[in-house]
Amino acid sequence: MATTATFTLSTPDFTGGGGFSVTTTLLKANSSTAIDQFTGIARVYKAAATADISLVAASAYADNKSHRLYVKNTSTTTADTYVLMEVGSNEPIGRLFPGDWMFIPVDGTEDIKATTSAVGMSFEWGLFHEG
Repeated sequence: MATTATFTLSTPDFTGGGGFSVTTTLLKANSSTAIDQFTGIARVYKAAATADISLVAASAYADNKSHRLYVKNTSTTTADTYVLMEVGSNEPIGRLFPGDWMFIPVDGTEDIKATTSAVGMSFEWGLFHEG
């Protein structure tokens, strides 16, 4: 049985129209075979602001394969805090503020890291991959 991911955006305030929904099936590269490996969801808590927390080590995953990374900032603070997501040599992907999440493809050629911006932050992550 294949794993699917669905993203639905529903908002009456969206300029230019209503919402939309897209679904993808997580398949191995150039194949109709489902991805069958998953790291599971890891929950991370950092008592202090912490830089360069390794999530995906490029050396552990083959390039030219299908990998998908999920990360969610599970912190509940209302302060200006975030998890900074970075690829390679600290190239920013973007900031995840409390409650924000991302689901992105990973090519297996660069490390992916997270940096927490403040004390007492938490996030969760998991990688669907084909090795």
